[in-house]
Amino acid sequence: MKTIRKVSLAIIVVVVATGIIYKLTDVKQEKSESINLVNGSKPDVPVTVIQAHYSRIPYEIRYHGTFEPNYEISIIAEAQGKVEELFIEEGEFVPQGKIIARLENDILSYQLELADATYQKARQELNRYQNLSPGEAVSVQQLEEVKLSLINAKSAYQTLKKQHGNTFIKSPVSGTVSMKYIEKGTFLTSGAPVADIIDTQKMKFAAWFTANDLVKIHAGQKVKVVSDLFPDKQFEGVIKVIGIIPDESKRYRVQAEIVNTPEQLLISGIDGTLTLSISQKEQKIIIPNSCLIGGAVKPSVYVVENDTAKLRQVLTSDLVNGQTVVMHGLKEGEQVVLNGQINIDENTKVRIVNNNLQ
Repeated sequence: MKTIRKVSLAIIVVVVATGIIYKLTDVKQEKSESINLVNGSKPDVPVTVIQAHYSRIPYEIRYHGTFEPNYEISIIAEAQGKVEELFIEEGEFVPQGKIIARLENDILSYQLELADATYQKARQELNRYQNLSPGEAVSVQQLEEVKLSLINAKSAYQTLKKQHGNTFIKSPVSGTVSMKYIEKGTFLTSGAPVADIIDTQKMKFAAWFTANDLVKIHAGQKVKVVSDLFPDKQFEGVIKVIGIIPDESKRYRVQAEIVNTPEQLLISGIDGTLTLSISQKEQKIIIPNSCLIGGAVKPSVYVVENDTAKLRQVLTSDLVNGQTVVMHGLKEGEQVVLNGQINIDENTKVRIVNNNLQ
């Protein structure tokens, strides 16, 4: 009797265990089917993409420098004497050829008149001798003496004319008087400074370039310059001079020319910044910086292949103006995810929502 009970109890335990196992298997299958159903109905993730393409990526180089006048000339006296008249003031603009001062020249004026008269008389004398009739002819020696007298008279006249002209001191260029060294009544000696003239209608901007950047520029190239005094105002200029001799720090002087404003906003001695746009000669694949994920240590991008996101590691170099040069890892024309990376992983189904892929 006891044996029958034990067998019956064992049978009941087996039946119950079998039922539990079957139920658990059924629940697991239902859950798997539910998960598969959910996965099957999961919508594609919307992304925007851009096509990887070859381009010459532009970038800018900047250098700090200083504004200088277009030219600065010191006017030197070429005669000596007292300043009788002075026609300039500091800060005044003078045109080229204007008389800025006159030295006393009364005696030179008298001497010049006498030399002119002597010269004219010698010319007339030679002309008369050359037109004598055969019966009035003079000897060769007399004729040579008359010619020599004419040469001496002409030389004396031209010398005095030059000396007299030097008493009128003129500006050799157009510009602004930055400094005057004389006043009316000053006695000048030959070689003494009279005034300094600078041209500020055009300005120079001088900066010192490294050799690496020097080879990327050329004369005539357009630049943009900003003065530290007016950081919100931009001036356009042109490179005029590229130095060939470096300074002690192995930098080369580059000089740009800028047209000043009527208000003369650009001032000599003020610092500023020069900017040049450079374009690489070799075309390379470029993409926007926002395509990159993974940081600088392991940069990667998502590439869309058959509506599926594929993670691709890339090798990058320059990052300029929001663009990245890709040296390895992408081919031209591949669709690179621009926006939406945060919502996708490897093999995520995606839907491209932008039509313009450029």
